[in-house]
Amino acid sequence: MNAGCLLLLIAATTCAAQDGAIDRGVRLYRAQCAIPYCHGPDGTVGRAPRLAGHHFNVNQMFKIITWGIPGTGMPEFTTRLKSPEIADLVAYVMTLSGAPAAATAAPVVPPRPLTPEAKEGKALFFDSARIAACGSCHELDNWGTPVGPDLSALPPTRFSDLGAIATTHVVTARPTGGTGFPALLVERTDTRVRVYDLTGLLPVLRTFPATRVSIEPGTNWHHDQATHLYTSKELGTIASYLRLHAAQ
Repeated sequence: MNAGCLLLLIAATTCAAQDGAIDRGVRLYRAQCAIPYCHGPDGTVGRAPRLAGHHFNVNQMFKIITWGIPGTGMPEFTTRLKSPEIADLVAYVMTLSGAPAAATAAPVVPPRPLTPEAKEGKALFFDSARIAACGSCHELDNWGTPVGPDLSALPPTRFSDLGAIATTHVVTARPTGGTGFPALLVERTDTRVRVYDLTGLLPVLRTFPATRVSIEPGTNWHHDQATHLYTSKELGTIASYLRLHAAQ
């Protein structure tokens, strides 16, 4: 899902209610989140953070519910619920903020038939138990986090060697008086610059006043710095999944 699609989804604030997403989300919430030691039946009580009146936006809520919050009691649901179910759950939880009903995920498409190897590659790509798995930076079929490039737009030939993929889209962000770091540019206006900092295992969204940071082309960051947590065999299996996905 690219940024343009996400904005259109957020703008369509009445769609979720019309197609029954919120009603389905209520049922999922009661089954998955409403127990007393989590968020409680109405999001106001429980050991987990209060959801009533929360200030999360739709994008943040998708990421939290899909991938959980490492080191906390918030689990991931990417292996527990299907993408449409996560979308329904997000639609309901967003109503707890007190704002108008938020839009849900992109239209559901029939799942692509996968070979056994591609199925294994998909599981590795979205491996929630592995910090900085591919899905923490890339999204496919409404799963994952859209930080890096849209892989569905790339030809199958680009997935021959995942460690050696060109990273010309990565730049160097250099804060005034600070050290430059590899980054993905998210927004650049006259007043502010927003980038994903790629220094650590997981990308971190950072915001700077436009006058306090410079963006320079090129970087010493390479894709193999993101794929080193996989073995060569696992990368080959993931590549099989990506090639099959791109060919359809």
